[in-house]
Amino acid sequence: MKIFKTTLIVIIGIVLMLDAFLLPFQFLAFDEGYYYKLFSELKVHEQIGIDDAALNRITQALVSYIDNGSGDITLKESVNGNEVQFYNDKEIQHLHDIQVLVKAARSFLVWMNILMLLCIILLWWNGRDNATHLIKDLFRPFKYAFFMTIVALCGLISLYFIDFDWAFRKFHEIFFTNDLWLLDPKTDRLIMLMPLEFFITFVSKWLTSVSIILAVYFTAGYFAPRNLLNR
Repeated sequence: MKIFKTTLIVIIGIVLMLDAFLLPFQFLAFDEGYYYKLFSELKVHEQIGIDDAALNRITQALVSYIDNGSGDITLKESVNGNEVQFYNDKEIQHLHDIQVLVKAARSFLVWMNILMLLCIILLWWNGRDNATHLIKDLFRPFKYAFFMTIVALCGLISLYFIDFDWAFRKFHEIFFTNDLWLLDPKTDRLIMLMPLEFFITFVSKWLTSVSIILAVYFTAGYFAPRNLLNR
């Protein structure tokens, strides 16, 4: 019975860790306003040769396509005074690959959270006769999640400062089965739109959000049970 309960707690902790990383990532990845603000700050539209209105349309189409496939990534815009299809075939295929990856990640996260909910129900059912132990058991996964998240977070922060470019390449090599992500910053507008500085800023904000969730897990794991039991 103890092994069963420990297994449930560990599973819940693992899913909480995944939520800590993937939920803020999704929130940022589909925030059209954040993309537009960052594009404007980096002045990518000036480098590409489009105006602010075109940047807004391109951003809207890009985010909505990655989010749910509804954006028009075959749109045409005036680039340096010439109307052209903004993305070439290679970029369109890579965006399709990203959209497929996003759908898979969402499905994975949904099923993992369903599993976590099932584990919480089983944990409650197993300890419903002892309120003190039940409270401790229900909040213990936050301790597991805190330690697992902080280890992973330290690793990601180390990669961020030591060699972000290497980590960026490894990420693409792991999650993509082709080399379409190897874009040319001189000719491919997608990488002009999202230079390395874009990803560095994005990851920095993402890791900051993960750190906030980490603080919540710490509070829930170490202080919430004590406060509830002392009432």
